[in-house]
Amino acid sequence: MSDFFMRCDTPHPQAFSMLDTGHVFLLLVSLLVLSLLLFWTAHAPKRTQRRLLYAAGVLVPLLELSHSVWMYLTGTTRLVQLLPLHLCGLQSLFIPLSIFTRFSVFKDFVFATSLLGGIFGTVLPAGVADYYPLFSFQTIQTIMLHGLLIYVPLAQILSGRHRPDLRRFHHVLCLFLAVVFVVGFIDFHFDQNYMFLFAPPEGTPLVWVFDAFGRQIYLLITFLLLSSASVAVHLPFCRRAALPVHSHQHN
Repeated sequence: MSDFFMRCDTPHPQAFSMLDTGHVFLLLVSLLVLSLLLFWTAHAPKRTQRRLLYAAGVLVPLLELSHSVWMYLTGTTRLVQLLPLHLCGLQSLFIPLSIFTRFSVFKDFVFATSLLGGIFGTVLPAGVADYYPLFSFQTIQTIMLHGLLIYVPLAQILSGRHRPDLRRFHHVLCLFLAVVFVVGFIDFHFDQNYMFLFAPPEGTPLVWVFDAFGRQIYLLITFLLLSSASVAVHLPFCRRAALPVHSHQHN
């Protein structure tokens, strides 16, 4: 069991690689569980839907807290290194706010960022792939957390608690830039790389962009890609403008 909670700062000999057989199997299992959970949510009574979302709203910060505790117990003792300041970690704050408050900006922010973060975090688990075996705390915690990041925004839509609207997207951008400012301040003053503002995540195509064009272009391209993807997930919810109907009178 001690191997399950091990900390790997160098690649483990039994570690899985991105999109290898073990990783694909894990993705398929996660997809199956997520699909069943969303199907249950969509067809459940309102009371059950609310309980499922409340459970998710509590479980997300608990999973993030468990990760910080695990890091502390395995040797990371500086407080600044235990903060949940990556975009996915920040959902431990914004997901409860989106579930337990009535402010639409938090629901919009979670839909625009959590959904994408959950997808990328499971398909491209930087810092986990090539370092940890499939059966380890770090791998399972990562998959569970990012699976919930996908579940919550979709469940809020299926339960009728939220409907994305592209006309409110500027609120998401303002909140996102405010978060980037705070996280960037911490990164700069404490020599961290939260939200990958100073270097790209390992094992992703953004590493090539960073190496080829430098940090400014890397940040610009990353921002444009994330913004475009966030806009794209809103498009299915855009209402089609009604075509004007012209009546023709014949004399």
